[in-house]
Amino acid sequence: MTTIHITDCGCVTCFGDGPEILWQSLLANTCGFKPVSRFNTDNYVNCIAGCIAELDDLPYGQRFPAILEKVCQRDIQFTADAVLVTATTKDNIELHERYIRAAEKEEGTFKACSMMDFLAKRLGIRNLAFNINAACASASTAILWAAEMINNEETDMVMVFGADIVSEFVFSGFSALRVMSPDVVRPFDVNRNGLILGETAGYVILMSEKKVLREKKTSLGKIKGWGISSDAHHITAPARDGSGLQRAIHNALKKASIGIDDIAAINGHGTGTAHNDAMEITAFNKVFGDAIPPVYSIKGAIGHSLGPCGLIETLVALRSLQEQIIPPVTGLQDPEPDIKASVTMEKTSINGNYVLTTNSGFGGINTALILEKV
Repeated sequence: MTTIHITDCGCVTCFGDGPEILWQSLLANTCGFKPVSRFNTDNYVNCIAGCIAELDDLPYGQRFPAILEKVCQRDIQFTADAVLVTATTKDNIELHERYIRAAEKEEGTFKACSMMDFLAKRLGIRNLAFNINAACASASTAILWAAEMINNEETDMVMVFGADIVSEFVFSGFSALRVMSPDVVRPFDVNRNGLILGETAGYVILMSEKKVLREKKTSLGKIKGWGISSDAHHITAPARDGSGLQRAIHNALKKASIGIDDIAAINGHGTGTAHNDAMEITAFNKVFGDAIPPVYSIKGAIGHSLGPCGLIETLVALRSLQEQIIPPVTGLQDPEPDIKASVTMEKTSINGNYVLTTNSGFGGINTALILEKV
């Protein structure tokens, strides 16, 4: 199997620009939620989200390109032969909202997907692949697809770019589904009562080892294994027995050629919703038995950003491997008994070369990525 490296990464979250401020905020057990000001929330379950402050006052339709631009201002380390894969669930949904509410409809006022075109023009990338819309597993699916492309020698380098914003369309949808918490997110907690939305954007650069050596790049970590599965169970609810997530994890372990004892920690999807957390706990218990590694979720700190969440969590998992520390589970107070020994409200030291990160989304999709320390 081809050795696949992550050589560059960047992000913006409600805490600010860059992975460093995100990491330090997570270690400090900080919560980035604040009242939403960009639309009226009176009729919804709550009024808070993990919004990026600089986007709040921008007009409808300008927030999505603005979050992309914030990340593009970084010195992204890629070469002309890079292939672009994007991940978003709703793209510039505000343009659609404005169109639907307009008294007179103007044809051609928006495109169904603008992200890839924006990035291609802004960054000068010519090798466009595709956009992945796989609900909350969009970015992790994009990363594993990019890894497959490199492993199959279709390319030596892929940029995976993910982004979604907090919009009224999404806010109203999750409120209607009754899966939004009225106050805080409590991942893996017996008293969890829903998620809080957030918005993020970010990228990772994946390279083959021969490309890394040729370009004299420094590796931040390796993509060691990956797996993907579908529950085929329900349009929004996961399979209660966690069978789909189990398959994804087992496939990732097999591709990585490692055992369950090699996993030093797990970055869980950890939305704080009743069914998702229960499914994950069930899956982890069935895969790891009585020896579940330390588990954490960052959604209690930055919210659930939907499409790009798996990419942001990959950046955190990389840093966890580098520092041999995992952040606390922000919002956790009373852990579920079946995972109580593995989750913590404090930052925790780990010891090992591999971290597993999992995501699960609407439609029953599950992904598992195994990252390796360099």
